[in-house]
Amino acid sequence: MKAELSDHLEEMDHEISGLELQISYKGYRVDGDNGIKKVVCLNHRKSVDYFYIKNDKCLFIEFTDEARGQEDLIGLDDSISQVASEFHLGKLRKLIKNDKRDEMLAKFKDSRDIFSKIPDYFQNIPTAFLSQDAKTFYIVHIPINESLSEENKAAIARYMTGLSARISGCLEDEICERVKLVLLADFINELG
Repeated sequence: MKAELSDHLEEMDHEISGLELQISYKGYRVDGDNGIKKVVCLNHRKSVDYFYIKNDKCLFIEFTDEARGQEDLIGLDDSISQVASEFHLGKLRKLIKNDKRDEMLAKFKDSRDIFSKIPDYFQNIPTAFLSQDAKTFYIVHIPINESLSEENKAAIARYMTGLSARISGCLEDEICERVKLVLLADFINELG
């Protein structure tokens, strides 16, 4: 007997520590102990956090605190530049950018595989889960720390926009309708 997809429907949790903003909308948990990917036997794969249905379409939702990770790099600049040349610092930044892009690409592509197996493992599934049309990939991030200098805030904003563009360039075709980078508060407003 097939499992019930509704067993994975829960209030979405961004799981970002120190952020009080709550999401009062439900999505289908993909990762974790109670995730869909475990049921479809792809637990070893990367995945987005949730599948969310809006206007009879399924959105792929990934919550990230990558902006906070970039804050940590700003603090490293001074200590690294004392030890390493600008060349090495530039190479390190490029490696980090490529690694994050590759991680997000893998999450989307593996999530497509997980999504495609849902009809084989679950019953009573919404029609949005039957369509293999291109999906929208939401990368939902936290606000940039207001206590940073304007220069550092701008650098992080450029990084996040660039990350979204690099992911879009690799995904936006028949498997991905579009990649959307959005602040958590704006994402919550869009759902409502």
